[in-house]
Amino acid sequence: MRRQVAGTAPGGNRMKSNLADDRAALAALTAPWPDLDRLIALILAEWPEHASFLLRSFAPRSPGMMATSEHVARAILALTAGHAAQVASDYRWLCARIQEEELEFARSGHYRYSSFEQTNAHVYSDAEFMGRYMHGLLFSHVLWFMHASSLHFFRQRLEGHVPAGGSVLEVGPGHGLLLYLALSDFRLSRAHGWDLSEVSLAQTRAALDVLGAGDKAHLAIQDMHAIDAGGETFDLVILSHILEHLDDPVAALLRIRGAIPRKGKLFVNVPLNAPMPDHVILLETPEMAARLLTDGGFTIVEMASHTTQAITLGQSLKRRTAVTCSIIAEVA
Repeated sequence: MRRQVAGTAPGGNRMKSNLADDRAALAALTAPWPDLDRLIALILAEWPEHASFLLRSFAPRSPGMMATSEHVARAILALTAGHAAQVASDYRWLCARIQEEELEFARSGHYRYSSFEQTNAHVYSDAEFMGRYMHGLLFSHVLWFMHASSLHFFRQRLEGHVPAGGSVLEVGPGHGLLLYLALSDFRLSRAHGWDLSEVSLAQTRAALDVLGAGDKAHLAIQDMHAIDAGGETFDLVILSHILEHLDDPVAALLRIRGAIPRKGKLFVNVPLNAPMPDHVILLETPEMAARLLTDGGFTIVEMASHTTQAITLGQSLKRRTAVTCSIIAEVA
């Protein structure tokens, strides 16, 4: 999320001119996509200088990826109806918090916190912080190239691998977007969500109700570390941006294996070099991400790396900029 904000220093008129050019180029890219256009207009009304970042995020997207982003933008606009301007403000606030974490990461070489106990004390227990944090992350699904690319991978690569009419489980379902996409795109009949927070599950249920999928949702307080052997299994299990928050992600994977049948699929999103306020497990390469899955008892079917602003993976690893690894796996 490193960026240069246009200012009033010498050369400011040229920067303003460049910003106007960036806004025009961005508008041309999103003109065929009305919901993306609306969402971006909300952001630029709050944060005009962000146009340059957004242009670099949208310019590399294929038509197929733009179609996925439009699909997700439509859902996000529905979820934020009536308070979208506040969510846009919270997105800008989140980007400022990430800049702080990036500076700490560059200075120290590690994340600010190293245990769930620490993040629970300093992040999760702060209701106001978490409200703004979750709002900001909602917009990131469309506005950040790596998040949008991972969603496109999810839609494209899992379709046909999960039987129509089957079931999906997501641990930590958050905004409910992946459960919604699994139900709508893969024609699944049942969606389950597990979390440790009643408040979080209530937010997921409200989101799925707005998106018209609430009647298929079964949400429950459940610790993934405490799964009973021989319990219910699911055709697809989703762990999206979960493992990096856990003290022992391998132990969690070994437990979740029991919820996946032999022909079932596990879908994982896990970041590399991504300092965030609540990340505790630092993974630095795709090989480290893959090793988590194999140590956790899975065989990798397919894996993709989604970089910041679509730069090459080699550049990302050299610069230590954020990458999202998407992994489809089966029980070994």
